[in-house]
Parts: sequence; structure tokens; C-alpha cells
Amino acid sequence: MGQEIVWVVKALLLPPGGIILLGVFGLIMGGRSLAGRFLITLSLVALYLFSTPYIANRMMAEVETFPALSPTEIQDNNAEAIVVLGGGRRDDAAEFGGDTVNGLLLERLRYAAYLSRLTGLPVIPSGGNAHSEGPAEAALARRVLEEEFNVPVAATEESSRTTWENATMTAALLRRAGIGRVFLVTHAMHMPRSMEMFRRAEIDAIAAPTAFIHNSNSPDLVSDWLPNPKTLWHSYYALHELVGSAWYAIRQHWSSLVD
Repeated sequence: MGQEIVWVVKALLLPPGGIILLGVFGLIMGGRSLAGRFLITLSLVALYLFSTPYIANRMMAEVETFPALSPTEIQDNNAEAIVVLGGGRRDDAAEFGGDTVNGLLLERLRYAAYLSRLTGLPVIPSGGNAHSEGPAEAALARRVLEEEFNVPVAATEESSRTTWENATMTAALLRRAGIGRVFLVTHAMHMPRSMEMFRRAEIDAIAAPTAFIHNSNSPDLVSDWLPNPKTLWHSYYALHELVGSAWYAIRQHWSSLVD
């Protein structure tokens, strides 16, 4: 139940849910009142700004802080496995005859398979089933890695529902397997929070980010100020990571005060 409440709160706070709530509050307060007009205007401005590539790109730059690995960094290390974090699932995919991984997780698996081919290291998918019944994300990931990418899977962690649980449960698995240093594969936007959680779990991880969204070398264009729905999702993911990092920091600070 607690996890479901977290999902509801995220849906209501992050765009577009939070933006819609602002507008609704403005209407409730009275569209002709000063406060009501302010909230309605604020919601429209926020919807526009979060939908522009200019704003989304700069927000992504704040969370995509780990650079891509160079060929030298991939080869010159003593990693023993590749841990890839779950990213979601597609339930009842008709064309595949059942549940499978979603696009986000497939991007992570592709890079994990790429690293595996370059290094010869096995992959360890981490991820449970947070939203529905059926196989865990890690089990679906294993199927894709072995059957479609033809790379070895050393083990799976199939119980975690959050990034923190990814770290703590994977740490226990790695200790049982006697594995020390690992590559950690996830989206570039998710990497700062993931590395912090794995650090707290005392895992020696090498950041191996993939699927970068922001482009620091792109020139500013007029089209960067034209809204589009895909960019709104980029803003959502950036805010999700910023809020998630802040939430974990608050929890850690609160735990230290209680202890």
C-alpha cells in the first residue's frame, strides 16, 4: 500500500498532473479572482515551459552528470559483472505472446549487452514486479538478454521495487556470489541517484550510463521554444530524478536524526 501511495503522489505532483492541479485550484478559487487567475496563468506557463526543448534540455543537464564511458574506461578496469537496473515492462504484449520489457528497459539491456560483448562479463538484471502480477522485470530482462542478445546472465535479482531496493538487494546477491566491482547500467538521467544508492549499499560500481537526452553542444534554435509532447516527458523524467534524489536525502537525514 505504501508504494501505491508514492505513485499517486508522484502522479499528482509531477507534470502533467501537478500542472493540472494548479489550474483546477485556480478554477476552484474563482477564475475572476486575482489568486485564481494567477494559478491558472501559472499552470499554463508551466505547461508551456516544461514542453519546450530549451527548458527540458537544461533540466536534463542537471541530472545527466555522469559521462559516457570511453573505450579505454571499458577495458581498463577490474569489473567482474554488469548490473543493469529495471526500467519497466509491457504487460500482455500481443505480438510477443505475453509480458515483455518496455522501451526504457530495452535501451538499458542493449547497452548492457554491448558492454558484455566488449568485456566478456556476465550480466545481472535487477528489478521486481512493482505494478502488476506476472514475471519480475529481471526475469523478463534475462529472457531478452539470453534469447535476443545472446549474452550470458550470471544471476537475477527479482524482488526490488525502487532504486534503493535495487541497491540493497543486489548488494546481498553480489556478496553471496563473491563479486566485487561491477558496471552499473541505467539511463544517464537515473545514474546520479543510482550511484548514490549503490554507494550507500557499499557496492563498488562503475557508472555506465546510456540513452543520454540532453545535448550540450547543440545550438540554440527557435524550434527549441516550440512545445511538443515528447519534451514534456523529458521534463517529467528530469523532475522525477531531482525530486527522487531530494527525497532520499531527506530520508537519510531523518534516519540519522532518529538514530
